[in-house]
Amino acid sequence: MKKVNRSVIVVRAKEPFLQWLNSLPDPGKFTLDEVNQDSTTFLLPEYENDSEMEKLLERYYPFIFEEELDGWWRDPDSWPSKRNMKTFKDWFDIEFHCMVFDLVDKPLMKFE
Repeated sequence: MKKVNRSVIVVRAKEPFLQWLNSLPDPGKFTLDEVNQDSTTFLLPEYENDSEMEKLLERYYPFIFEEELDGWWRDPDSWPSKRNMKTFKDWFDIEFHCMVFDLVDKPLMKFE
């Protein structure tokens, strides 16, 4: 087992995201439990304290926000136009973890 030089952020949808999703044309009707059944995680650089966590979030939230939207609805014209940090925090619960261990005996692979 090896510690990886990354941190993790777990992203879970909140009610405003669900309302947007369920307002789309023919999306089906989802619940928060269904949407969050398999939460998205992202590897980020390591951090040492809360202020560094906030800086990481400031840097990466635009990408994470768009990934979450795109994962459910591919048409960016239907995405909310206001995608600032406040909206991100209103739409998603986020959970940081600074300890990441690799339990697999194979090299990490990146897929584009």
